[in-house]
Amino acid sequence: MIYFIATVIVLSILVFVHELGHFLAAKSVGIRVETFSIGFPPTIFKRKKGDTEYAIGAIPFGGYVRMSGMVDESFDTSLEGTPPQPWEYRSKPVWQKIFVTIAGILMNLILAITLFSLMSGIQGIAVSGPEPVLDTIYENTPADKAGLQSGDRIVSIDGNSISTWDEMAKYIRSAGDREIIITYLRDWQEQEISLTPILQKTIQDGNLVQVGVIGVSPNVTMEKPGFFGAIGQGFKTTGYWLNMTFVSLKLLVTGQESFKNVGGVIFIGQLAGESAKAGILPFMGLIGILSVNLALLNILPIPGLDGGHIIIAIAEGVMRREIKIKTKMIIQQIGMFLLFGLLILAIINDVARLFH
Repeated sequence: MIYFIATVIVLSILVFVHELGHFLAAKSVGIRVETFSIGFPPTIFKRKKGDTEYAIGAIPFGGYVRMSGMVDESFDTSLEGTPPQPWEYRSKPVWQKIFVTIAGILMNLILAITLFSLMSGIQGIAVSGPEPVLDTIYENTPADKAGLQSGDRIVSIDGNSISTWDEMAKYIRSAGDREIIITYLRDWQEQEISLTPILQKTIQDGNLVQVGVIGVSPNVTMEKPGFFGAIGQGFKTTGYWLNMTFVSLKLLVTGQESFKNVGGVIFIGQLAGESAKAGILPFMGLIGILSVNLALLNILPIPGLDGGHIIIAIAEGVMRREIKIKTKMIIQQIGMFLLFGLLILAIINDVARLFH
């Protein structure tokens, strides 16, 4: 049950914040918002206030804001042959269309920055010790099997003097799965062992590469950053996950990474459940990461996503006329077809993971 509840909470927060961005931006430039719904139909609650119907759907895995005069996933054909009205999305200048469309993305980034800043303020910022002294030795790794222990100081590798943790890590990574000889200091006595690192995939300079690891980590202390330091770390962490998400998409598109790794709602549910059991901070961290993912995915120039609407708005601005409603419908249908295809792929991958 905790997995289901955690999934609903995560997706509801992400969707609510995203759609709230569209809602507030639309209202600020005079666009009529017809529906603000968290969850998809059938509707279990609705209330109309002003021009907007606020609703909660029985299917909690999504939500939407429906704006007057915008061709979206509702495929409303009533706009065909009608002139744009002052309260409609299609009557607004290009910059306002882009502002309204990108507002959801900005809100997701603001949510991520806020969560990561709170986490940094509460738990502090992890600072690794610079000395090449082993702290944690992970089980069943080359270091563990070779007999290395917490507190051992690495003196040299293959006869090359080591004075910092970064030097040690760089040498082991570059060694790959080649056997290396490590000289270390324990109880003021030098000892020597040989071991073979295992290969691990990692992202380096925007590419997926395999590097050597032996299964150790340095001593880490948590330093309190202060108010502005926490906010700065929030921006830094958000930037890190933006880059990771972008690089991951690039690896998928270029074929360096398999589409089998694409996850859907079931995978998100597994992550949400595990992070919820781990505590409030890991749960906040997952929401922050997924919020960054959602922001970057939505800005892609794919029909049906916010990025697709931005491209259409720019195209209409360049042509100085509105694209035909029928054409917009076709573009939207193509986009929805692609998105449903990706959703099906994600579900297939999720089911495959469950059986493995």
